[in-house]
Amino acid sequence: QEQLQNLKTKVTSFCSLCQSCLSDTDAGVRQQAFVVLSDLLLVFGPQLPRDGREALGPLVLLPDAGLQSQLAAFLMDHVFHHVCDPEEFSATEDNESRIEELHQRRVLLAGFCKLIIYNVLELSAASDVFKHYAKFYSDYGDIIKETLNYTRQIDRQEWARTLLLSLRQLMTELLLQQGPEIRAAEAFLEIRDLARRFSLLFSLHQLRNRPALLSVHK
Repeated sequence: QEQLQNLKTKVTSFCSLCQSCLSDTDAGVRQQAFVVLSDLLLVFGPQLPRDGREALGPLVLLPDAGLQSQLAAFLMDHVFHHVCDPEEFSATEDNESRIEELHQRRVLLAGFCKLIIYNVLELSAASDVFKHYAKFYSDYGDIIKETLNYTRQIDRQEWARTLLLSLRQLMTELLLQQGPEIRAAEAFLEIRDLARRFSLLFSLHQLRNRPALLSVHK
């Protein structure tokens, strides 16, 4: 028990150090801190005490609300801040560096999605990813689609509520930016397209998804 407590103290301290590095002035340090932090939370997540490892229960490390907010904000600043035009890769001389940058952003997003899939973060945290499904489809469509499929198996009703939350967040942001006259806005059309894409996910298994649909309409 003493060894476990010492290890827990060291892991917690290291986690705090990584968290502080998320706001470092160096972009490389920020990204590396995010990757290490994601891996750390995954290794010491809720699945740690399973499969005969019950004694390791005291080592489980769950992110508090502040850290969860920081991780979500990091995604907005470093992953969902720029839509890549496929023509950019062929029209510029530094296309290799652009491809590498896209790869790095995909690694960051995949790390965050794993935290949701393995129940380190609540399923509702996926709204920060799902709401970008249509807009960033060319960059991260495969990652977000896999996350949609995996999280649907965790809890279909909560998954459906998370999809609705994604749309509500986008609508709220749009109303705050442009006011009530939004039906002709490009952003509104993008939200409508996203809602259409989400609706197709329910049509795949109608009987299984019926309770989820009912929960959305309550």
